Amino acid sequence: MKKILLLAIFNFSFLIYNSLQAQILCIYCYDQNDSISENVNNMVLNGSFENHNCLPNIYSSSFCPVSQYFSCAVPDWTCTGGGVDTYASIDDYTFTQTADGLYAAYFGNGVSARICSPSQFDTSCFTPTGCEMLNIPAGFPTSDASLGGSLGVSMEQTVSGLTVGATYVLEFWAGGEPQSHGWQNPGVFAVDLGFGNTYLRNKATCPGCIGTTYLIIFNATASSHNIKFTNWGHSCSLCTELILDNVRLYTLGELDSSVAPCAGANVIAMFTAPNHICPGTCTDFINNSVNASTFTWSFPGANPAVSTDANPTGICYNLPGSYDVTLIASGFSGSDTLLLPNYITVYPFPPPQGILQSGDSLIANPGAVSYQWFYNSVMITGATDYFYVATQSGNYNVVATDNNGCEVEAVINDVIASSSQLAIRSGQLAIFPNPAKEKIEITYLNQAKEISIKLFTIFGTAVILPTAHCQLPTCSLDVSNFPSGLYILEIKQGNEIIRSKFLKQ
Repeated sequence: MKKILLLAIFNFSFLIYNSLQAQILCIYCYDQNDSISENVNNMVLNGSFENHNCLPNIYSSSFCPVSQYFSCAVPDWTCTGGGVDTYASIDDYTFTQTADGLYAAYFGNGVSARICSPSQFDTSCFTPTGCEMLNIPAGFPTSDASLGGSLGVSMEQTVSGLTVGATYVLEFWAGGEPQSHGWQNPGVFAVDLGFGNTYLRNKATCPGCIGTTYLIIFNATASSHNIKFTNWGHSCSLCTELILDNVRLYTLGELDSSVAPCAGANVIAMFTAPNHICPGTCTDFINNSVNASTFTWSFPGANPAVSTDANPTGICYNLPGSYDVTLIASGFSGSDTLLLPNYITVYPFPPPQGILQSGDSLIANPGAVSYQWFYNSVMITGATDYFYVATQSGNYNVVATDNNGCEVEAVINDVIASSSQLAIRSGQLAIFPNPAKEKIEITYLNQAKEISIKLFTIFGTAVILPTAHCQLPTCSLDVSNFPSGLYILEIKQGNEIIRSKFLKQ
């Protein structure tokens, strides 16, 4: 790295909590052709424009599809905007200075750029603040329709694999046409990282001349950011057009250590997570930190107990209780620690669950908020009571949910279902239909003249019976007002007692 002259630094920071609005943190510009940071992992593809099939220095070999001169392509980049008269193309070091390799992208787009007003070559707004131009009025820049109008001509590329909330550096070199061609003054171009246009200047650069190397340091607000460079044409009668080279995107940790931190870019540690969970379950953390690129998490009582991921997932808590979470976020300008005591609440274990089998009837422990029965691991539609009458032989399980939304499961295997009619007989007693909704018919085959009928819940509680209508050997009993559940019917004749069960739906 060889720094020739630091022109200026422009800093600004939006510290709006909970929304990752800290976008561009600062902009640096250097009078030099050399790179600022060495040996970085460049996330931009073909950033030096060496891969192309264009004829260098030939305006009629344009890489813009809408141009009448379109005849070549620059892989990994897309030319957008422009018009039929756009002549954006590839130049080499024999025509202009290049910062890296033999070639650079020339944004040729005519003499009709209007930056400050509808008047051609009006430069009244050309007042840079640091490295950036802040006085471009609304509705400008623009150009003729045949040159892209307000869109100008752009080269853009979408870079994926970014970490939301992390800080990145966009480094690139900006130059222009040689002074020998009459272009003595800097031009105006824009960079858009997804936050809107940032307006910058580019100098004329004959072979061997010094251009400008820019650093734009920003926080990623998405996992993908589109990088877009735009030129509208010659912004004044002597202003050069943009020549772009050596575009690189890399993490803040790879930035050369001699670059000063962005002023006002304070690191702020923030996060959120689903923090009321059931025992034995896991949660994921969303990192809302600002101006940070590395992270150290501590989850005492969890598995895993530590993490350096930006957004840790699968943090599991096995035992009920309250647990602290700590995040140390570090970035360009320092670090910040956030400790949230008792942030994670793990609910108590739900009451244990079991299944009692009585013939075809499967009875779970009552008291849960909801139940769901499964047959051979397949959910049984509508089977949401604490009991279920098996209609098929096989394996059954029930999942009970408590008032915290925590689930507990019980399993019973090798259940043998009776006939499809599901009538239950005990000796000479039969009940039909079973299950029942409105009424049951009780058939008692013993021709006794006097019998007594009693009814109990499955847990032994006596039920007050409505009047039974009997004409032996059959009695009819209205059960329409009974709560759903399993019942035991008792017939007593003298000293003989016969019991059978039925299901009220």
